[in-house]
Amino acid sequence: MRLSLLSAGLLAPLTALAAPATDAAGVPYDYLNKRENLCSLSAPPALCVPNASVTPEETAIRAYKFYRAFIVDGDPRTMFSLIDNVYTQHNPGYRSGPQAIWSLFCAGRKIGTEQSTSHCFVPSTNMSYARYATIDRWRWVDGCVHEHWDQGERFPPADQCAPVPAAAKTP
Repeated sequence: MRLSLLSAGLLAPLTALAAPATDAAGVPYDYLNKRENLCSLSAPPALCVPNASVTPEETAIRAYKFYRAFIVDGDPRTMFSLIDNVYTQHNPGYRSGPQAIWSLFCAGRKIGTEQSTSHCFVPSTNMSYARYATIDRWRWVDGCVHEHWDQGERFPPADQCAPVPAAAKTP
């Protein structure tokens, strides 16, 4: 009996040490570093369906979520759920269509952090931008990413960028 109480007393602290570390919300840190790898799929699981009733405010939310999915989170499922099926690529090195870029992003690779990158959505042009090692620009049509440019792009002045809606920052 003494031996089992003694071993239980010694093992309890070790068991606590073996538990995964968590953030303030109790989410294990190892989960925070894992990103979904969808490369076993031959195509994106879901694409954006254009909807003419999507408001500019909703597009701003979607643009921020796209930036987060593409740059910060490396989340291919969310990223492609915001790209339409006729996505036009203006970089001559790539074909148009979401399938043409699927293999580049299916593994969920992070590109940067919010601290090391910038995001901008310009409501008057329905364009969003991401600045990291380069500058990407996307045109949004009916709530979906419809076109992309990444050569010689200029990031807009801050006064043209819409504030990130609070609703975009909630999961």
